[in-house]
Amino acid sequence: MSQGLITLIPKPKKEVLLIDNWRPICLLNNDYKILASLLAKRIKEVLDAIIDETQSGFMRNRHISNNVRLVLDVLDYSDLITEDSFILFLDFYKAFDTVEHQFLFHSLERLGFGDFFCKAIKTLYANGNSSIKLKYGTSPRFELKRGIRQGCPISPYLFLLITQLLANSLNNSPVQGISIAGKEIIISQLADDTTLFLKDANQIPISINVIQSFSKASGLYLNIKKCELMAVKDCVTPSYYGIPVKEELTYLGITVTKDQKSRGLLNFNHLIKKKLKKLNQWLQKDLSLKGRVLITKAEGISRLTYGALSLYLDRKISKEIDQMLFNFLWRNRTHYIRKTDHLDKTIPKKTHFYLEFYSSSCLLYFWWP
Repeated sequence: MSQGLITLIPKPKKEVLLIDNWRPICLLNNDYKILASLLAKRIKEVLDAIIDETQSGFMRNRHISNNVRLVLDVLDYSDLITEDSFILFLDFYKAFDTVEHQFLFHSLERLGFGDFFCKAIKTLYANGNSSIKLKYGTSPRFELKRGIRQGCPISPYLFLLITQLLANSLNNSPVQGISIAGKEIIISQLADDTTLFLKDANQIPISINVIQSFSKASGLYLNIKKCELMAVKDCVTPSYYGIPVKEELTYLGITVTKDQKSRGLLNFNHLIKKKLKKLNQWLQKDLSLKGRVLITKAEGISRLTYGALSLYLDRKISKEIDQMLFNFLWRNRTHYIRKTDHLDKTIPKKTHFYLEFYSSSCLLYFWWP
């Protein structure tokens, strides 16, 4: 039960000759995973009472768009902020793989888990060892002294406990956050993707010192080279304490910039071109109309929905997406059915715009029960 087989998966668009650009996924024994699944089911029942609302990763009824929207709202309503505030985007070096086991066990006890549950978790990590799957065979086995196994059903929830202690450290420290609408915001997390909202530049070294103290105990170390800053207001300083100040950056797959008008173009233009190329490739195959509708939903709408959950989708972009999907449905030929024919005529014309983006997928439900 304690043995694992690690498969290394390369990160997209990264140099494969660097070991840092590979993700380790561990194949584990079925009996181990059944036990871990039972423990995961138990721990999920109490996470809402332990994990703060600032953490969205692996939590029920919370969504990644909350994190993105919070950052965008702070930038969009910067006139409500009186100080020259900053948003600090943190990057941890191999977060899952560097957590010290003793700190994990300490976290369970600190957060009030019972003796039986703590012993069960220790059993999962006792005498753990793994080998790495290679092109020919496997590497020699080695003992695991640290790290949370990626591939274990309970690993995400154990990691949330670590991040919660990090949030507690920052909330109970001298770090001052951004005050907006009568509420102070300090931290936002999606698993290990951590964002700090700092009152001014003086809070940057204070927050880094708090995190470094936490790192000595937990094993989670900052990768300063990949950390980024964004000024809420105008800033002429190119960097602070070795961390660059960016006017534009990528956060959780969304290109973030202060200019609201350019956000839609920056995020959707390349996606539309990519989807158009992919859909044209599908047109080379002999697909039925039902097949094209399914591809429209799976390959078209689903990939574009993520950005639309957090960003404003203006009429021009919406029409471009709608046109692309309908052209694919009808193989770039004349449309046999008008777009508005399947919409309820009792609906006011003003609301038709909001339905246009989803019109292609609506056809599936009208034509294919």
